[in-house]
Amino acid sequence: MNLANSAIASESAPARRAVLRGLALSGLSVAVAACGSAAGQSTNTPDSGVLVPPDLPKTPDGALQRLMAGNERLLASKTLHTQNLDSIRQHATGQAPYAQVFGCADSRVPVEAVFDEDFGDVFVTRTAGNVLSEPTVGTIEYGVVALNTPLIMVLGHQNCGAVKAAVEAMKDPGKTPAGALGALVSALVPAAREVKDRGGDIYAAALEAHIRRTVATLEATPVLKESIAAGRLRVVGASYDLATAKVTLYR
Repeated sequence: MNLANSAIASESAPARRAVLRGLALSGLSVAVAACGSAAGQSTNTPDSGVLVPPDLPKTPDGALQRLMAGNERLLASKTLHTQNLDSIRQHATGQAPYAQVFGCADSRVPVEAVFDEDFGDVFVTRTAGNVLSEPTVGTIEYGVVALNTPLIMVLGHQNCGAVKAAVEAMKDPGKTPAGALGALVSALVPAAREVKDRGGDIYAAALEAHIRRTVATLEATPVLKESIAAGRLRVVGASYDLATAKVTLYR
């Protein structure tokens, strides 16, 4: 676990829950209230006050099934959603996402397109190489506590530049970039080191190892751990193939 993840794990759970619930429930600012509000009509109102359209999944298994079905539609060229101004206007008053995706910042992995979803359906967080930081974890926690998303998918992708850089830095520390970029690459090096003697495609193996480590870190985070234990939340890892658009779950 890197330094950022160590700090995440040691954070005071009661204090963080208090902050997040304050954001979700007390309406401290107009901006946060707008983020937590929902679009359209609903017959269901969770404890957070977020209105959930009745046709969206509300369980971890249902959310995962819908995400993967969307990817299957993309692969079959039978997508349902188009991004246009009318759709933007329909979702302008709020959001009620049914799942979260923590993806890579790579411009070739647009989450809504990968899963054939519309505006407001998926709560997306992205960093290069799926590297966690304290604010990133806070964003993911917000999606759980304030928006009641029952699923978090950590979505890496094949041929990830950050993973490749980490493998090269593992082989030769002198190739670690300077500055903040170096810190990002260094956060991926433990995964590369974990698989260095396995043989085969070390880049694919390092990606999987890193995604699995990230899933484990999120599962151990106190705020998320509480929801997982209650059966309200699941965290899964997956990989996206840039050449085929297929999403493969890490079982």
